[in-house]
Amino acid sequence: MQNKDEMHPNDIRNLILFMVLSVALWAAYDHFILAPQAEAIRAQREAVAAAVKESQVSGVPFVEEEKPRDEVISQTARVPFENEDVSGSVNLTGGRIDDLSLKNYFKTIEKKKRVSLLSPSGAAFARYMEFGWVTSDKSVKMPDKNTVWKAGGSKTLSPQTPVTLTWSNGQGVSFEKTISLDEEYGFTLSQRVVNKGSKTLTFFPYALISQKGFPEEYAGRWVVHEGPLAYVGNEMTERSYGDLVENPREKFEAVKGWIGITEKDWLVALAPDQKEFSTFRFAHTPGALPKDAGRYQSDIMGQARTIGPGESARFENRFFAGAKKIQTLNAYEEKWNLPHFDLAIDFGIYYFLTRPFFFILNFFYGLVGNFGVAIIMFTVVLRLAVFPLANTSYKSFAKMRKVSPKVYNLRHEYKDDKKKLQEELVKLYQKEEVNPMAGCLPIIVQIPIFFALFKVLSNTIEMRHAPFFGWIKDLSAPDPTTVFNLFGLIPWDPPQALMIGAWPVMMLITSIAQRKMSPPPQDKMQARIIAAMPWLMCFILAKFASGLVIYWTFSNLLAVIQQYVITRSMGVEVHLFSRDKDIEQMEEAVEEGPSIHPGLEMVEEEVEEALFGEEEDSKDSGPEKPVSKPKPRKKKKK
Repeated sequence: MQNKDEMHPNDIRNLILFMVLSVALWAAYDHFILAPQAEAIRAQREAVAAAVKESQVSGVPFVEEEKPRDEVISQTARVPFENEDVSGSVNLTGGRIDDLSLKNYFKTIEKKKRVSLLSPSGAAFARYMEFGWVTSDKSVKMPDKNTVWKAGGSKTLSPQTPVTLTWSNGQGVSFEKTISLDEEYGFTLSQRVVNKGSKTLTFFPYALISQKGFPEEYAGRWVVHEGPLAYVGNEMTERSYGDLVENPREKFEAVKGWIGITEKDWLVALAPDQKEFSTFRFAHTPGALPKDAGRYQSDIMGQARTIGPGESARFENRFFAGAKKIQTLNAYEEKWNLPHFDLAIDFGIYYFLTRPFFFILNFFYGLVGNFGVAIIMFTVVLRLAVFPLANTSYKSFAKMRKVSPKVYNLRHEYKDDKKKLQEELVKLYQKEEVNPMAGCLPIIVQIPIFFALFKVLSNTIEMRHAPFFGWIKDLSAPDPTTVFNLFGLIPWDPPQALMIGAWPVMMLITSIAQRKMSPPPQDKMQARIIAAMPWLMCFILAKFASGLVIYWTFSNLLAVIQQYVITRSMGVEVHLFSRDKDIEQMEEAVEEGPSIHPGLEMVEEEVEEALFGEEEDSKDSGPEKPVSKPKPRKKKKK
């Protein structure tokens, strides 16, 4: 009797088919659904800009028009800062850090304009960091966004010279901010409030990251998380921008943690004192116009400080604004005593695979200095790691090809009797010691490896603007060539949908070669799907990073070589560039004849044998004992 918790053999085919289709649907959803959404976001930005101009001459609420970033920065007094990795300035109006650019990263491969992570309010893609104090006592005058702070001591912020900003409210209360910059992407934010008045006051320290709309490079794809994130209370929390629109307020409370907003390659994050209880919060404020994405915010608030006359209070935060390099995040995790700061990189559910893959790729990159070559070296190592599993599959495929003439004869003989054909095929496979399902499990085991590597190649910042050889100048971008203009020989730019580059074409060729090395499925629907898969994946992956396509191409090539050697060693002819007569006859027989699953029937027999043992002659076993009827398999709920 089949245990209710066990998978029924008839479901194995559906499981394999489901996994194959899942890969295709996953990539297709990203290409056909999320990519158009990203285009819609860009169109939305343009519509908002147009609506802002219209609001200035119509009756709709007035919205400040966005100005060029450099123009907004030049309108206020500032304290500049710089080290080897970042440059920018602190705005004395509001005491905000709202100007920060990465010195070693550029928006395009031409390296003309640096990546900016922070921009002042009023500029396009505004995002800033602010910290200070709040109080519920409305009689106390507090600094706000219009407060002009006074810079004391050094007029330039550097790793050697911190800057202190001061402001007094005229009521006997003075506020002080000290900003320190380290050698990379880290800021230490120390704040102090002094009560020189006559009454006891209560203040709460806070720090926030505020962002208007979406970042400039926001793609809106689900391969990598982009948006608010936090690690609080031993739990990683990621929220999309859409999540915050639906739930505009969400808070967490814990002693240790950090919070921020992430992009594919960049991170801005805040971390409070890791020894004190703090409140972490995500927030969203709708825009004034219908198509305005509004403002997104990640913030922290510390415990209340009650300050008597003549007393003072302090609080300290950490602020990170930089590239998501694993070595950098690990260094700050140790330096600032932060929990799992490396999880700002979206390693996904296969963390136990993606993280080692990431380090192996970086190791090879350090050896050869070319990330494309590192991908090829990693592909070789990965193929060696799965060599035993692949061997099992390929030997099974070779045996299937070897008996294909006999299978064809049976199909021809019993083409009108599906039941008899299935019985005879099972007998043939048992006689030849061939199990059609033997190659399936190794393939299933390798599926998580593909997903993990796909995640790594989609995440790694080292691949950004990294050249390969020839026409590939950026491994993180799709192949820029297309077969439809003969790779640039014809002076015509095809539409985006027809951008099928040279590397995707090579991937298609290796995929077809690999398919021709395998025996045709006995089910006509499976045969059609498998025949279409190389073309479908070529079309879809042509829009993905060329580094991923290079991996897939070389992985296919190594698999074809391995399968060729195994197949030839078992005495089976291989016809990669011509039609194999036996395989051609088999494909025609499968298409014309009934769909059968002899492999599943063999599995059923093995299961029954394992459960009940082999049948013995009734004379030897004595009187036949009554056996209860097996329960019918329950239909699964849809």
